[in-house]
Amino acid sequence: MDLYLNPSDVSEVIGVDEDIITKTMEGKHPEIEPFLRVVAASTNERGEETKATQQLRIDGLAPLITQLSFNIPTNEIIENLICQVVHIAYLREDTEKLEDEITQLQETVRILQNEKADLRVQLNNLQEEKSQSWINRLFKFKA
Repeated sequence: MDLYLNPSDVSEVIGVDEDIITKTMEGKHPEIEPFLRVVAASTNERGEETKATQQLRIDGLAPLITQLSFNIPTNEIIENLICQVVHIAYLREDTEKLEDEITQLQETVRILQNEKADLRVQLNNLQEEKSQSWINRLFKFKA
């Protein structure tokens, strides 16, 4: 995850309208300013110049939420944050399951590689026996 979030990303994380986030970030609040940076304007695909945007460092979410709580009901923010925490918990659980599955698959691959090596040895032995028996039949040589 990036250390800085655009207003749209902040909006998605805490569940507050992007316009409100942008206005709060542009509001020159001393608690939030240390966590802000301005990203230079760029040119989009159509050659139009986009305006510079502010980004919030991720550890600035707490002071931003505090500032937002003065203007909007905090229950919406709290509900969305709870959803985010639940989502993160599910992601961690899925990650652990996937890591376990990866470990099992790696073990299966190792076993199959060992079996493949054993089969190669057996094949080489059979080919060696076959070539020796051909020579023995040709020269009627008995071992």
